[in-house]
Amino acid sequence: MKNIRTRVEYTSGILSSGKDWRRLVEDGIAACNEHGFEFGIQIHNTAEESQIEEITGLGVPMSFHAPILSDFQINLASEDPGPSMEAFAKTAELMRRHNVDKAVFHGFNMTDLPIPSFGRGRDYTVSFASSIRKELSLPDSAICRDFFGTDEYRLRNARVNRRLAGIRQEYHDVSFLLENDFPAYGSGSIFAEHIAGMKNPICLDSSHLWASSHVFDRDFHMEAEAFLKSGLVEMVHLHASAYTSEIPKGRWSDGHLPLNTKNSMDLPRFIRMCRNYSVLHFILEINGLSRADIDYLAYALGNV
Repeated sequence: MKNIRTRVEYTSGILSSGKDWRRLVEDGIAACNEHGFEFGIQIHNTAEESQIEEITGLGVPMSFHAPILSDFQINLASEDPGPSMEAFAKTAELMRRHNVDKAVFHGFNMTDLPIPSFGRGRDYTVSFASSIRKELSLPDSAICRDFFGTDEYRLRNARVNRRLAGIRQEYHDVSFLLENDFPAYGSGSIFAEHIAGMKNPICLDSSHLWASSHVFDRDFHMEAEAFLKSGLVEMVHLHASAYTSEIPKGRWSDGHLPLNTKNSMDLPRFIRMCRNYSVLHFILEINGLSRADIDYLAYALGNV
């Protein structure tokens, strides 16, 4: 029987961090070899074409964070799926060209307005500003209210489900993983109950779920296990969040911090839970990442 190793990937954001990214990659490869991991890189949707070519030249395994080199974000909940379908087609073409079999994406916002892609000169908050609907958000915030029981949500969720099924059929040679959203800008793929019934592969993001669990008064680890029990989680975006219950819900933001950052998440428990459900693909989506994050992951998995 083939021995399948845990795969640990850096995000391509390291290319624009101002650091010596090649040294970071060398250190990451060395750390993965030491712990018995396979090293790879996830091309983020903010990557320039030149960055993609440069990383491809390293000869390491890659995955994508879609949409790649596209003008608009993916929103399968929109009335007009055209921009999203163009983004899928572009990303699939690049996946085939670069021998990439998996891409993760966010796919659900409660708006029909096209959302420009961020990165490559575009600011994230500016790109998503038009998707904010005050009636669906906490006061003076982009953080979501609970709109999951509304008729509009059910209609949009059905669209996402139907369109995902079509995407799986059209792109049967590559795999698109739906990621749980950070609970802002009218995002609708928040908990397992919103996603698992779609029978689509999933990427589970640790800090997105941490924020969602706080905003909607749920238990983080119970919600993580609900995702994992579905058997659909094939990839984990792993990063720490320093946000705690002392911070008002409307002021929460994302994590993307090193794994040894002081936090209340109990990340070792989360990581072991992922291992217990046979998840073998971790993306270190971390600002300021280093080999210390690989060492932390290895310790939590019991590889040291």
